[in-house]
Amino acid sequence: AVPAPTGMGRIIDHSGRWCGEFRRQETQFRTGAHSRESREGRTGHAHFPGVTLAGSATGEHTGACLAATLSWCGGHRMLAEELPDGRRQVQFGVLDDGLARGEIASPELMLAWSGDGFNGVSQCFHRHLRAIQAPVNTRRGREPHPVHYNCWEAVYFRHDLHELKAIATLAAGLGAERFVLDDGWFRGRNDDTSSLGDWEIDQAKFPDGLTPLIDHVHSEGMRFGLWFEPEMVNRDSDLFRAHPDYMLGPDDQPSGRNQHVLDMANSAVRAHLFGQIDAILSSHAIDYVKWDHNRPLTGGGPDQARGFLTLLGDLVRAHPDVDFESCSSGGGRIDFGVLELASRVWLSDSNDALERLRMQHEASRWIAPEVQGSHVGPRHCHTSGRVLSMSFRAWVAAQRHMGFEMDPRELTPEEAETLSRVTAWWKENRDFLFSGALYRLESGDSEVFAEMTVDSHANRFILFAGQAGASAQIFQRPLRAAGLDPDALYEVKLVNPEDVSPRANRRIVNALASGGTERLSGAFLMHHGLRPPNAQPASMTVIEGRRIGAGD
Repeated sequence: AVPAPTGMGRIIDHSGRWCGEFRRQETQFRTGAHSRESREGRTGHAHFPGVTLAGSATGEHTGACLAATLSWCGGHRMLAEELPDGRRQVQFGVLDDGLARGEIASPELMLAWSGDGFNGVSQCFHRHLRAIQAPVNTRRGREPHPVHYNCWEAVYFRHDLHELKAIATLAAGLGAERFVLDDGWFRGRNDDTSSLGDWEIDQAKFPDGLTPLIDHVHSEGMRFGLWFEPEMVNRDSDLFRAHPDYMLGPDDQPSGRNQHVLDMANSAVRAHLFGQIDAILSSHAIDYVKWDHNRPLTGGGPDQARGFLTLLGDLVRAHPDVDFESCSSGGGRIDFGVLELASRVWLSDSNDALERLRMQHEASRWIAPEVQGSHVGPRHCHTSGRVLSMSFRAWVAAQRHMGFEMDPRELTPEEAETLSRVTAWWKENRDFLFSGALYRLESGDSEVFAEMTVDSHANRFILFAGQAGASAQIFQRPLRAAGLDPDALYEVKLVNPEDVSPRANRRIVNALASGGTERLSGAFLMHHGLRPPNAQPASMTVIEGRRIGAGD
C-alpha cells in the first residue's frame, strides 16, 4: 500500500481487449474504492497492472504525478481508495495468494514520481528496462533490435519448405534481419485443434528437420527465431494421452481455443517442457523464441505464474544468447515481471496501423519503444479488414521495434520500394530512437498522436505525428516540442516529404511541405511549436531536427 500524495485526485489506468490493448481510462478519487483485477491467471489484455495518480493540471510535460506498477504476470488486484476520514491510498497485491501451495513471496511494487508531467514517469520506466537489457546486449555484441519477419499472416499453419525459403529470400531483400517461424512447425500441427505439447519437429513438413530452412535463412543474412506455446496442451496430443494429469483443472472442463492449460506448478511438467524446448534450442542455431499464451486459465492460483517464471528463467539461463518475447494473444502478458526475463513484447495481435498508432502511444507510458514489437501487416488487415497504405503501415512500425508480417509476394513494386526505404531509414536511426528520451506531445487534436525522441545532449530530435482521422480544423495545430535546449538553433526538415499530400497543402504554411528546411530556436519550438504539413487521415509525418548553433 502507498499513500496517495495530496492534490493527486486523478486515477489513470489502462483497460483493453484482444486487438485493442492499452485503452486509457480515467476516474477521480471519491469515498470508496476504485478496483481493478485480473482473474485470468495472466496479466490480461484488460488489466495492465499499473496506475498513475495526478493533479488536475498535470499534463505530459508539467505537473506532479506518481505511477505504480506491480512486477507480476499473474492474477492481481489494484485498489485506489479514499477512506471516510479523507486519506487516500493505492494497494496492489497478488490475487488469491492465500491459495499458494508453498511459500508466499510478494513481487515488487515499482514507483516513479515526476514533477515534470507524465513523460517524466514514463522515462523512469524506460530507463529501468534499458538498464536491465544493456549488460546483456553488451555481452552478446550483436545488433539487439534486428528487423523481424514473422511468417504467420503469410502462411498460417501451411508450412512448406520451398515456399518458406522463397518468402525468406523476399523478406531479406526488403531488409529483414531475423526470420521467425511461427505456429505449425511441430509434429501433427495442421490447425489449432491438435499437437500442443508435442514440441518435436514435424517430419512430414520438414523431413530433414529445420536445419535446411535455418541454413537458407542464414545464407540470406538473417537470424532465425521459433514460436512456442509451452504452457498449453491439446487433448489430441501425445503429451495429453500420456499425462492427462498434467492438465490444470478438472477433467470435464471446456476447452478454450481448442486447448487446455498445463499445471506449471508441477515440477514434472516444467521438467518435461524444459527438456523438449532445450533440445530444440541446443540442436539448432536459434537466437529468438516467441513465447505465446493463447487462453485464460481454468483454475490455478499464483503458483501457475510462479511456475511459468521458473521455467522461463531456467531457459534464459541455459540459453543466454536467445532473445525471448512475451506474447499472449498479443498483449495479454505485458508487465515488469516478465520483462525481467523477456527483451520484447508483442503488443497486440492487431497489425492494423491505425489501432497500433493509438496502442503504441499509450503503451509508451510504461514500456520503452524498443521493447514493443510492431510489424508491417498485410495490405488488407486480417483482424480489422482495413486497407491502409504501405507508407503509413511502415512508418507506424518504425516508431517501435520494427518487423514485417505480410506475405511479401503480395507487394507491388511501389510498395516494396517504400517498405525498403523506410526500413533502411529505421536501421540507420534505431540506435538513436532507442537511446534517447521519448516525449509524448500534446497535439490539441484527438486525431493526432505525436511523440518525439531527443538525445541526451539535446542536439537532435526525431518527431512522429500520426494522423488517425480527419481533424476538426483545416490546418494542423502547431506541435510544441519538449526536451530541447531553449538557447539552441535547430535546422528542421521532413524525413518523408514524398508522403505530403499536395491537395491538402495547396496553401503552404512553411517550407517543410515543399521539402525545404526551417531554422528555429529551441525556445520557439517548445513554446510556440512547429506547424507540420497538413495531413490526410491514416498518414504519418516524420520530422528531424539538428542543432546547428545558438539561437537568437
